[in-house]
Amino acid sequence: MNYTLICTDIDGTLLNADRYLSDATVSAFGNLPTDKAGANFPVVLASSRMPSAMHYLQKGLGIQNAPLIAYNGGLILGENGICIESNTMPLIVLEDLLTHHKKHTYNLSIYADDDWFTDQEDFWSLREINNTRVTPTYQEGSESYTFLKTNQRAPHKLMCMGDASEIDSIVSYLADRHDKEVHLYRSKDTYLEITPKYIDKAKALQILLEHSFDFGMDKVIAFGDNHNDEELLKHAGFGVAVANATDKLKAIANYTSAFKNKEDAVAKAIEEFVHL
Repeated sequence: MNYTLICTDIDGTLLNADRYLSDATVSAFGNLPTDKAGANFPVVLASSRMPSAMHYLQKGLGIQNAPLIAYNGGLILGENGICIESNTMPLIVLEDLLTHHKKHTYNLSIYADDDWFTDQEDFWSLREINNTRVTPTYQEGSESYTFLKTNQRAPHKLMCMGDASEIDSIVSYLADRHDKEVHLYRSKDTYLEITPKYIDKAKALQILLEHSFDFGMDKVIAFGDNHNDEELLKHAGFGVAVANATDKLKAIANYTSAFKNKEDAVAKAIEEFVHL
């Protein structure tokens, strides 16, 4: 089948050891065919990241104005950043988490639209700055809560980073209180991402396709490495798991690359499966 759109995860899938785009990756995307009108081959980045943390990668790939899926499907932006759909969680989730946070030392990061708030510069926030090239607004969590409430806004994502035992306690605390409202996604022992309950990358891509394109999921080739890519690879026309992907994702995928993200897995699969 001829695939007509690429949808790819970023961290652990697209990026190299330097958390950026390798020359081979830039070349592979740059060589994608254009249509008869000269329009670029559609490429959609889909990530748990905020939009600003994706824009520099879009620029690196030459797709600055392309649609994107942020916060694992919580925020869907069409061409030129037009908001197609926004899914947030109730502010009470943040309010309850702030109560828990007062007794602990983990980093609490609050994401709403294209804003990132956290209360201190620490190991974790500096690491995220390095990984995403975005700088947060430093202020107390209670101040961020008041700001959002005053402006009738709510979080797209909450992220907790810290000692594994502290992350364990957050999972227990929130699961008891907000199981029907949020999804708790633990990408590693020290990271917990909290998002609205019923979102995922596949649902977001389907909405984007219906809004902006004239074809369906069967025309999509998708790439991923972790739990938050499972629905995407399951519903795409052709799902590719990189070599460093979870075993479950490899079982779901149509194809598992012999190469890791740091070995240009996406670039090599594009050259093999997308007709250039």
